[in-house]
Amino acid sequence: MSKTESQADEPDVLLPAQPELLQAVDQLRAYSLRYEVAMKLVLDKLDYISREYELRYGYALIDSKQSRIKSPESIIGKMQRKQLPLTLEAVFNNLHDIAGIRLIVRFLSDVKTVEDLLATQADLKVLKVKDYINHPKANGYQSLHLILGVPIYTVDGPNIIEVELQIRTIAMNFWASLEHELNYKKNVPNQAALRHSLTEKAHLITQLDQEMDDIKERMYDQQPPKRAR
Repeated sequence: MSKTESQADEPDVLLPAQPELLQAVDQLRAYSLRYEVAMKLVLDKLDYISREYELRYGYALIDSKQSRIKSPESIIGKMQRKQLPLTLEAVFNNLHDIAGIRLIVRFLSDVKTVEDLLATQADLKVLKVKDYINHPKANGYQSLHLILGVPIYTVDGPNIIEVELQIRTIAMNFWASLEHELNYKKNVPNQAALRHSLTEKAHLITQLDQEMDDIKERMYDQQPPKRAR
């Protein structure tokens, strides 16, 4: 069989993308700068809050943070999976996690503290709250998700850009990282049993976070702990 005949029998996986896909990618790349700026503003705000809180109370509120911007290809893939039109309006109305920040705190009560501090900021607005701590997902996932509206002033005028902020404890993040690996790792033996075990461990993490929070309150409480009667 000649090379030409062999190639004719194989599907061409290198066909150029459809014009609307290429146009959508170009548009999203142009708008990604707005998400980068919005995300940086939130990160700077979190840094300031953390530093001021530590100076005032002698206590580190934030342990670590991670951030990312979804690539145009990832956005388009998600829109296609949701069977949504590839327009900027549809993207902005349906995807709220293009800019994402994950904030790791040490203690359970710190999650609420960060949420309350962000709610007082005049240049940010909490648009939506998903509380997976008080209402965990069925698999045991726990985290507080906030959709923040961040004002960005562009050459076209002011825009509100959404940034998703996930706040979780170190223990919650440890659990979520392992659960994510289990979901995406192929050929894992006894995967169903491992998922069930992870769900059970989520309950232990809740108990651990509550007990560690109690220790923290005893350490940083200005008043001596009350004795049991």
